[in-house]
Formats: sequence, structure tokens, C-alpha cells
Amino acid sequence: MRITNALFFFFILLLSTACRSKDHTDVPSGGAPDLVSRAQIVAGHPAHQSMQESLSMNAVTTYTKRENIRATTTGYVEHSTVNLGDQVNSGQRLFTLKTREAAVLGEEILRDSNINITGLVPVIAKNSGVITQVFFQEGDYVAEGEVLAELTKPSSLAVKLYVPYEYNALVRSQKRVSVQLPDGERINGTIGRLLPSEDVVSQTTPYLVSLSPYRFLPENLNLTVTVPTQYKAEALVVPVTAVQSNEEQTDFWIMELVNDTLAVRRPVKLGMRSDSLIEIKNTSLVPASRIVVQGAYGLPDTAAVTPVTAFQ
Repeated sequence: MRITNALFFFFILLLSTACRSKDHTDVPSGGAPDLVSRAQIVAGHPAHQSMQESLSMNAVTTYTKRENIRATTTGYVEHSTVNLGDQVNSGQRLFTLKTREAAVLGEEILRDSNINITGLVPVIAKNSGVITQVFFQEGDYVAEGEVLAELTKPSSLAVKLYVPYEYNALVRSQKRVSVQLPDGERINGTIGRLLPSEDVVSQTTPYLVSLSPYRFLPENLNLTVTVPTQYKAEALVVPVTAVQSNEEQTDFWIMELVNDTLAVRRPVKLGMRSDSLIEIKNTSLVPASRIVVQGAYGLPDTAAVTPVTAFQ
């Protein structure tokens, strides 16, 4: 009987010790068990800000006004005063042609004062511009009407914008656009007339865009034109990191802080977006609301949180 009682008291002692050890391990040091499950977040506020969405499309420089310098008689190019890239003025002599008859008669006969025929015919530029092509050199034989050179008017520079047909409704005459050069520089532009042609391969419609201020650029330079499609002066925006969604990305929400330690889910609809900001619509949130801008990923509908100034 004494042995039985001793075993009973020993069993009770072991059970009591195990319970005290379990109670001790369930309580973290510091006496604040609820802090262990709180997620650290960075809080912020929505803001009203202007937002704009745009489309970027390919474009190329072109010159719309050219002059073909043509031979006014059949003969030989006696003298040429122009080279590729030369700036010429209206009325300037560009070529001198010797007629075929003068070439047959020879220099000695032409120098006879009784004949009084030189056989030399000047070719004059009708407009000012830049020589962009030269087709004949001194000594070449040309027929009347052949193009000796091509003159381009620099002031006729335009940008040919290729617009996919499905976006034609977004592109209209006199609309302001931004033109980006290959070096990153941006120039303002205005959409002009629609050209009556469609590119068969790319199915794009060409528009002419004028630049302001005027810039001298080489022809066939590839550019990027940004066309604004939407604009709102007072959009309610939040950082992109504040918006969460389901796997199908059909439902979107933002975590709002109802106090310093509790965040709840607020459904939203998305509007315009940029690289860092996104517009939210159909929501009860206002600029005074406190929201989770970092650390919201994976939080449940109602979550215990600990705001911090920044993640370490």
C-alpha cells in the first residue's frame, strides 16, 4: 500500500511539472504574446493628383516640299556649282549646260564674233533649300527634262506618324503630342493632316506631325511619338505597391488602417496608372485615410499590424 501511494504522488508531481513547462513556453519573453503575430507595414495616404495615360507609336522624319532641278535643254553638263548638302538660294545658278549643237560646232566656231552664239544655258534654282541629291556631274550627257539634282526645303520638315487603325479614334487633327528623338530629347508636336494611304504590311495609317519649335533633322530618322489618350486633373492615386489582387486579377483591394494596430480590406476599382502610381475609383477612401503602402501582400481581410517608418 505504501508503494502504491508513493507511485501515485510521483505521477502527480511529473504531470504538474510538465504543465508548468508548457505554460512557460507558450508566453514569449517581454509579456506581449499578441505582438508576435503582427506584420510590420509602412503606412501612407491616398492623394489627389493629375494623371495622364498615353500611347507610344513609331514615326519617321520626312520632307514634304521638294524641287526637282531639271535640264532645260539637251546637251552636256559644262559646269556644276553644287554638291550634296549645299544650301542654295532662290535665283542661284546651279548648272551650266552646253547644247548638243554647240558641242558639235566646236569652240573655234563659237568664238567667232559674227556668229554670236555661246551654246551655254544656265539652270537656276527657283526656291531656296538644301541639295539632297545630285544625279549628274560635269561632262555628263543629259536630255531635256531630266532631273539634275533635288532640292529640299528645310522648313517643310514633318514627322510621319504611323497609327494602328484601331487607335484612329484617339488621334485627331491639332492634338498636341510629344516627339522623342533617339538621344532622349523631347520636342512638342501637333498632329496635322491624315495621309490618304495605308501601309499594307503593318496596317497603320500615316499622319503628319509638325514640330514646334522647328528643328533641322535628317530625313528618315526614327522617332517615338507619345499621344495622350486620357487626362484627369484630380485623380485619387496611391502607390502601385498599395494595391493587392486575387490570382485572377479580377478583384482589387487596399488595406486601410482603422487604428494603429488593425488593418482591414477595402475593395477598389482601378483607373489610369503610371510607373509608380495608380488611380483608384469606387472607393470610400479619401486623402485623410491611412493605408498600407508597403507590406500589404498576403495580409488577411482583417490583420494585426505594426506600423514602421521603413523596412530595414
